[in-house]
Amino acid sequence: MSLSLIYHFQSSQNQDGDFKPSRYKVVYFFSEQGFLEDSFMREMSKTIPDADHFGLTFLSLDDLKGFALRVAQELNSPEVRLISVQDYNIGLDGARDLASLKNVFSQFGDLVMNENNSRKKGFFGKLFT
Repeated sequence: MSLSLIYHFQSSQNQDGDFKPSRYKVVYFFSEQGFLEDSFMREMSKTIPDADHFGLTFLSLDDLKGFALRVAQELNSPEVRLISVQDYNIGLDGARDLASLKNVFSQFGDLVMNENNSRKKGFFGKLFT
């Protein structure tokens, strides 16, 4: 089961004397079976120290990737593809068919591999990995 995560970068704000640092917010997190449960994602976000567990926001892209990897490990998924909303929209505008739409994540996004995945790889999987 492969996972996909779409996130939004929220720049820092200083309103009425309150400073809010930049954050990376989870917009959608899904697999071939559908969207992941909010309660499950909140529980997994607790493994990242400075995460906002209720809002599913992270202080850095590395923290977001760490969260995505933790989810992949829990679900025994071989990988998670991350893409920003902006990059997803750019790729979506250029997609001509379903195949090119699926290609958006690999062309514009980041891949986080779950090295602890217990799935056995076949001959071609070992050859091309």
